[in-house]
This record gives sequence, C-alpha cells and structure tokens, in this order.
Amino acid sequence: MPPWSGAQATRSGGSIRRQLAVWIGGAAALVGLPLIGYLANSHELYALGAGAILLLIGLLVIDIRFLAVLAIPCTLVVLRAGGASGLSVSDLVLFMGTLCALTVFRLRDAPEVRSLLWLLAFYEATTVLTVIENPYRSNLIEWVHEAFLVGGSIIVGWVVAYAGKAKAAVTTYMFGACFIALWACLQTLTHGLSPAYLPGGMQKNYIGDMMAFASLLAYTRPSWIGWRSRVWPWVALVVCLLGLVASQSKQAMISLAFAIIFMQFRSRGMGRRSKLIFLALIPMLIIAFDILSSEISSHNRFNSVYTRLSAYSDSIQVWSHSPLVGVGLRWWYLLKFQPAIQPPNAELEMLTSAGVIGLIGFFVLFFGALAVLRKVPKEVGTLALAVLLMRLLQGQLDLFWVAAQGSLPWMLVGLVLGIAALERRWKRRPTLPAPPSSRSPDLVSLW
Repeated sequence: MPPWSGAQATRSGGSIRRQLAVWIGGAAALVGLPLIGYLANSHELYALGAGAILLLIGLLVIDIRFLAVLAIPCTLVVLRAGGASGLSVSDLVLFMGTLCALTVFRLRDAPEVRSLLWLLAFYEATTVLTVIENPYRSNLIEWVHEAFLVGGSIIVGWVVAYAGKAKAAVTTYMFGACFIALWACLQTLTHGLSPAYLPGGMQKNYIGDMMAFASLLAYTRPSWIGWRSRVWPWVALVVCLLGLVASQSKQAMISLAFAIIFMQFRSRGMGRRSKLIFLALIPMLIIAFDILSSEISSHNRFNSVYTRLSAYSDSIQVWSHSPLVGVGLRWWYLLKFQPAIQPPNAELEMLTSAGVIGLIGFFVLFFGALAVLRKVPKEVGTLALAVLLMRLLQGQLDLFWVAAQGSLPWMLVGLVLGIAALERRWKRRPTLPAPPSSRSPDLVSLW
C-alpha cells in the first residue's frame, strides 16, 4: 500500500491535541444544541446556520485537515461571501483551511516549501513598499490576500498530500469541474454558440482556466491520486475539453496545449494515447486562432482583443505616475485613474500596482519557484512545473491576481511537494511497501 493512500499518513498531533479537540467539540455541542432548539421555534434561518457551524466544528474535531481538503474543490466556487468585503467563498475556505493546516504542517519535512516561502517573503517585502507609499484599505487587504493565495495554498496542498488525502481533494475537484463543463456546454449550445457565462461570477476566462487545469490532471492521471479506473480519466478529459471549448477562452486553450507539450518533452517519451491528445489539441488551437482572427478583423473596439490593447496603453499611463513602487495594489478600486480596470497582463499589473521593484519581486517569486520545482524528481515534479507555467502563460493574456485561478496552481504545487515528502519518508523507512514510482518509470502518465 503506497504511503499516500492514507494508511501510512501522519496522524494529527499527539494525545494532548486530541484531548483538546474532544473538549472543544463537547463544549460546542453543549452550547450549540440547546441554542439550535431555542432558535428553531422562531428563527429557522439562524437555527440552520448554527447547525451548519456545529457540523463544521464536529468535522474539524474528527480531522483538523477537513477544511484544507475542502479548499481545493472550493476553488470552483467564486461566489462572493460578502458584498462589502468582496471576499469569495474560495478565499474564505482557503483562509480557514490555511489556519487549520498550519496546526499540522511540518516544516522540517518540507525543504522545498521552506524555499518557496522564502521567495514569497521576498515578494511580499518588495510589494510592502507600495502599501506604505499608498495607504488605503484595499492595498493592505490585497497584500495579505496575495500571501494567502501563494503561501497558504502551498501549505494547504502539502498538508493534504502528506495526510494521504490527495485522492479525495482532487477527485472532488474533478467531479465539480465536469459538472461546470457540462453546464457551460449546455449554456453555449442554447445561446447560439456564444462564450459560456455562468451564474456566481463564472465568466468565460475563469471557466476556461479551471477546465484547462482539470484537463491537465485528467490527462496526466498521476499515480499518487490513486485513480484505479482507466475509463474515468478519459471521460473527465473529454468532458473538460468540451467545457474548455465552450468557454472560448483563448489563453486557456493555448496554456493547456503548451503544458502538454512541455510535459511530453520533459518526460522524453510519447505513447500512442499521448499522440491522440495532440490530435485533439489541434482543432482546439484552430478554434482559438479563428476566434482571434475574427475579433481582429471585426474592428469592434469593444471585443476582447481591442479592449486588451486599450488596457495595455492605459496601464502604461498609470504606471508613469509612480514607476518605482506603483500606485497601489488594487488601485482600480479607488476610481482615481480612468478607466479603472485591472490590467489584463501579469507584468503590467505588477508595474502599475507595485512598480519596477514589485515586478522584480514577482520575477524572483515565479522563476525562483520554477528553479525549486526543477530539482524535484521528474516523476512527480513535472506536473507542478507544467501547472505553474500554465498560470504564468495565462497571465500574459488575462487578469493574474484573482482568487481561484491564483490559488489552485499553488495548491497543486503543494500537493506535488507533499507527495515528494512522502517519497523521502518511504526511503527513510524501507519496511513500508514500495510506492508506485518504484514500479513505474514515469508518474506523469503515458498510460
């Protein structure tokens, strides 16, 4: 039985922590149950809310990692949790999941995570200058938000994998992605083949990016996820590719094609089924090129191509007001500059928000992370490299620092590093059954 199956996973805490959890759960039940009974008579909505909170406490008592596992599929929920705060459900669960994950995170077993956190600290140090120079609420909130999007996501992913919960988290995410893909296809077919826009803030580029990540997971089908069926990954791949096409998100299509090509070159091999996926990518790229050509030839100043070109020019004008430290994170919230839109390019967003100094920190974070992941064994590390490169490529053509698309790649990086930590743990304890990587030369699945 492989170490990431859950049977050999590290248990949470010692007897003191378990006893504390039991006391907390018991106290919550003693207070919560009478309260629910009282509220049920006249305030049914509050009673339901109190019951949900009590259920959540019970699940956390059973396993403190529950919210960390939930954070991965919750990247598919971008509905706003609060109107004034602008906090999405995925952000809220990530924040709570990170706090829970920190109680069981073992930094001494995660040297790669330590290196990534140092890179994040450097990035945060370069962007804190714009927080100091431009003191306003959204600036500070976004500075903390980006720390959680990167650092919190890595820790959450690592804890989930090291606890043997990767299969539960990734499979739940894949089922959710397939549901959204089918929904997007139905919406496109019933609206004259127009790009899919779904309720809850799921616009076409969000759908496209999430379908691209799901398609890559279904295509690679890494052994550490634990999918035994060979039919399910193919079904999920086809469904998610259809959802990707329904979104008509050009950057998502291009990033997926790039990631698959990158993985094939790095794994130095191409099986028959890998060639089939390349045949499936060709019409998808043709569709992306056709959409791009149509938008350029239409001369419609309000389509995505001309809107982006206009935003690039406007971003340079905003950057000129403060070249070194920028005008502040989320500066478009202030309506100080017109038009007040988030730049659809990662580098331009960093230049306008945090200036040249912030852009240097951004490059150090991303290229430093790629250097760290390059040292991870190819059998598991190739997927993490591909995911991070995908996100960087998507950020060249669309918004970069956004909730779900910003956190999921780092969660997957954390998952991979957690699996690598389990590999090292197995090597230190050779009496454990051999992990799949010792029986198969390549976990990045040529099937």
